[in-house]
Amino acid sequence: MNPTTALKPLAFALAAVMAFAAQAGGIDDGQGNGQGNGQGNNQQPEGPSLEQFLQVTSGAGAAVLDSQISRHNSVSNKGTQNDAKVDNSLNNSNGNMGANVAAGDGNQQDNAAALATADESFIFGTAVAVSSATQKSNGNTARNRSNTNNTTLNNAGNSGSGNIGINVTTGAFNQQKNNLAIAVSGGRVALAAAAANQSTSGMKVSNNGNPATDVVPVGVFGLAGVTTQQVMTPDSWKPPVTNNASITGSMNNFSGNGGANVSSGVGNQQSNSLSIAAGCKLCQ
Repeated sequence: MNPTTALKPLAFALAAVMAFAAQAGGIDDGQGNGQGNGQGNNQQPEGPSLEQFLQVTSGAGAAVLDSQISRHNSVSNKGTQNDAKVDNSLNNSNGNMGANVAAGDGNQQDNAAALATADESFIFGTAVAVSSATQKSNGNTARNRSNTNNTTLNNAGNSGSGNIGINVTTGAFNQQKNNLAIAVSGGRVALAAAAANQSTSGMKVSNNGNPATDVVPVGVFGLAGVTTQQVMTPDSWKPPVTNNASITGSMNNFSGNGGANVSSGVGNQQSNSLSIAAGCKLCQ
């Protein structure tokens, strides 16, 4: 069999698989359910399912197709303090690891892996692994006054091996994603693909300082009592919104694939995707 000819149907299969991924992420934003909780309704593609398709086109198939939707949410924070930390974690680890840490409102995080292996001959020994992620943030509103968001990744993910993904975020409506797709074949062909789609529209963010208040005496009454109330202190404001994100002493001496997402604030979208395909050279 001509290798070039053999690759054509597999290339078509991979293109079809990615088309399935695109359809799985095609959420209809115009028909929201009013909940704004990120649980969109995936439209089912016509024809065979992705699982059935992979069984036909490859000896082994694995797929991760998921969506994160944040829609029509509203958050109002006044003087809120959000702290998210990953300290001294996932050190000296081996294999596939994922860690998610979030503080705030409406944040979405996910770690996913797709692995496929096939040991048979060329025709049935092909392996296909696909990873697809869709992140959408639409019509969200955040009003922050004198908030403090601190995000830190300290001394984490050191001296390990394999695949590691760490997501740390503070604030509102942040979306983070780590995807892994690996295809290993005993035959000549292994296919792996990773895709990510991120979109933001109609988001409104207001960051302002908050007027400081103080408790002051406003009068004295008959039996030596004092009444107090809260009033605005003239020319005095608490600091405006403060966002801090830092990575310190992390991912050192690590062997393999390492991905770290650290964000602070509103509406950040981050993604780490890894695609690996390994075939058999001796089979050529």
